Order: sequence, then structure tokens, then C-alpha cells
Amino acid sequence: MEEAVRYLLHDHLYQHIVIICLCVGGMLFAMLVDLIFGVKKARLLGQATTSRGYKKTCEKGKKYFTPFAVLMCIDLIASVILPAPFFSMLWSAYCLFCEFKSVREKSWTKAELRKAERTMNIVIENKEDIAKLVAELVLGETKKLKQ
Repeated sequence: MEEAVRYLLHDHLYQHIVIICLCVGGMLFAMLVDLIFGVKKARLLGQATTSRGYKKTCEKGKKYFTPFAVLMCIDLIASVILPAPFFSMLWSAYCLFCEFKSVREKSWTKAELRKAERTMNIVIENKEDIAKLVAELVLGETKKLKQ
């Protein structure tokens, strides 16, 4: 019996912990790569790198590691019957995929999205002026047709 407990604790649980640590390291490395490329993209677009942008990385870390901590606990509890920490590995694979997609985003696509957002804000702010202009154009055309 003592030998079975020793095997469980030393070999099996040790293997789980090593795999979980590798998952954490992979997620941290992917977040670092995304941060570096995000700063490069911002500089390429001429945008200032502010603390607000850096805080996004911290928020992303919270979103990634909070569920990961729960899944890690589930994996450690289930290590008695599961051969590997599957839940932690699946979550870290998902997070790595998200970071990969984030790094692969084109900087010009982000610039176009920001430009479209600014345009829509201007349209929303000046909707009365635009409505008057459209009304004048429509009414002006109908007056010309009647004459």
C-alpha cells in the first residue's frame, strides 16, 4: 500500500505538476510575445503606448489564469483516475490559439476598424446636420422635378 501511495505522489502527481507548469509557462510566453508584437504594431501605426494598453495584458492574464486555476485544481483532484491534466492542457491550448490569432492580426485591419469607429462617432454626433442635409438634397431635387 505504501508503495502505491509513493508511486501516486512521486511519479503520477509529479508528472501532472510538470505538465501544468509547462502549460503556465507556455501561456505566459504567448502573452509576452503578444505584448511585444502589440507594442510594435502600435509604434508602426504611430500610436502612443500607454499604461492603458499594458493594463489590457493584465486583464487578459486574469481572464486566462482564473479559469486555469480552477481547472488545475480539478486536474489535481482527478489525477487519481486521469493519466494527464487534460482540462488544464485544453484550456492552455485554447489560450495559446487566441494569442496566436492576436499576433497574426494585421495592423492595417486594426487601423481600418479604428477609422471606421471614428467615422461612426462623427456621424452619430452630427446626425441632425446630416438629416438636414439629406432633407435639403431630397427636397431640392423634388422642387427641380416639379419645375
